Amino acid sequence: MMMRDALKKLKKWLIALELEIILHPSRRRLQWLGVFTLLGHLVCWWLWTEVMPQAFEDGRVRLAIAITGLGLIWPPARDAGNSPGMRTYFTIVCWLQLPFFFIWMYWMNGGSAMWMATVAVMIVVYYHLTDWRLATLGLMGGAIAAGMLAYFTLGVALTLPLEHAVTFLFAWVSAALLALSSANLRRERLRNSLQVIGIMAHELRTPVATMALIAQAIRGEAVATDALHTKRLDGLATRMDGLTRAINHHIDLQMANARYSHLPSQNETISAYELVRKAVEDYPFGSRRESQCVQILLYSDFSFMGSSRQFTQVINNIVKNALFSLKSAQSRYDSGDLCIEIGERDGRGRIQFKDRGIGMGANQLKLIFEPFYSHANETGHGLGLAFCKQVVEAAQGTIMVHAEHAMGATFTLQLPCQPTSGEEKKRANYEVSPLSPA
Repeated sequence: MMMRDALKKLKKWLIALELEIILHPSRRRLQWLGVFTLLGHLVCWWLWTEVMPQAFEDGRVRLAIAITGLGLIWPPARDAGNSPGMRTYFTIVCWLQLPFFFIWMYWMNGGSAMWMATVAVMIVVYYHLTDWRLATLGLMGGAIAAGMLAYFTLGVALTLPLEHAVTFLFAWVSAALLALSSANLRRERLRNSLQVIGIMAHELRTPVATMALIAQAIRGEAVATDALHTKRLDGLATRMDGLTRAINHHIDLQMANARYSHLPSQNETISAYELVRKAVEDYPFGSRRESQCVQILLYSDFSFMGSSRQFTQVINNIVKNALFSLKSAQSRYDSGDLCIEIGERDGRGRIQFKDRGIGMGANQLKLIFEPFYSHANETGHGLGLAFCKQVVEAAQGTIMVHAEHAMGATFTLQLPCQPTSGEEKKRANYEVSPLSPA
């Protein structure tokens, strides 16, 4: 058991944590790295050929490596650091110019002391540009590729002096430890920031409660006035009640999202149908037409293990995004514009959310579950779907999305089923929920 727990922790440490392919991926940082790549290699070529001539230097190779910096100087978009294309390009450029090129030049120059020091510095720099796991793999792959190329180029066996090996090992251990401590510090700062968000959201409860009391006072005043004023005051109180519910709903979302990175494990037996029905029933819709566009289709109910509170927030997040997408696509809501289907397939329970909104492009789909990425015209905080993914995976499930631009989106939750009771099995298949419009 202890060994299994240790392996799980190791797996989470090595695999489950998100890869930070570009550390601090700001546009300006990328541009400065591009300038350094472009000019640095040209300056080095001049130094090693004119000022301090080395045994081997190739201007064509230097120029080819230097040109790769142009893609960093002029990234195609403002948020290029978060795009999959830039991440791939950044990874290739770093690998080519750092472990591969520097180690190859080390061997081509006969393992000189100057190039030994250069490779040691390169190792430290590499670990400060990208995720330590990616840097480790890149360093090993670059060393192997560079060594093979040097062997076939020189045609002689390559030997690594002991003092060089010790220096490289020291540089690698130092770089890895610094990278690990930096990664832990970034995660700790993120966790603290999210906790502050949760506290701030919680503090909003007091003014919201005051609003609710004001609504009650308005209704009390309405009793003592004439019919016309009563109707107006009652309408105002109703609107304030709706606003209070909406604010409380968003406070719940913020507090839940603020804890998404360290969710407590809870094992309740949850009925999928009751979960969805209650979540939709309690959702603070902005209008009656908005609420009537949601349709729940029950093919067959199933039960799963998890936290009902957390999964309620998951449903709220997905419904909120769907309604925003529908609002962006059209000015009115029709019945079935958001359809929530509940059923089983291949022994696993499925809750599927289908909307007829604006959909998403391929680039958005690749980033949709990443923290702090928001496609809602930059009005969202970007934690909602990251939180959803964390909750679903904690329940041993998966969350998937299929979408096309202007063709709507479909979010699917797949969850392991628990044995169902006889009462649940009696429910008719393909039942339309009473919450749905007739």
